[in-house]
Amino acid sequence: TKAEQDELSYKGTWTWTTQNGVKGYKVTSKSNGNSIFLPAAGYRDDSSLVDAGSNGLYWSSSLYTNFSCFAYYLDFDSSGVVRYRYDRSYGQSVRPVCP
Repeated sequence: TKAEQDELSYKGTWTWTTQNGVKGYKVTSKSNGNSIFLPAAGYRDDSSLVDAGSNGLYWSSSLYTNFSCFAYYLDFDSSGVVRYRYDRSYGQSVRPVCP
């Protein structure tokens, strides 16, 4: 959700790293110490995979309230992370999280 991505963005420690040969961010919660790895999986532009290994874009399940064909997502590279909203037709990653 957007709330979960906000928590990661504002209350997490982001460390650019490589796990099992895959670049990405290890995000560690400042409140409970739990962590999640977000691979730099790139994104799809038509049939092409773009920026794999250097960029990650992850959808949230939350729609943008003013324009429901948009959703919120995280966009990151080794220099940092930003949050955006964009058209849901784009091929960005989804990182399932179990409660």
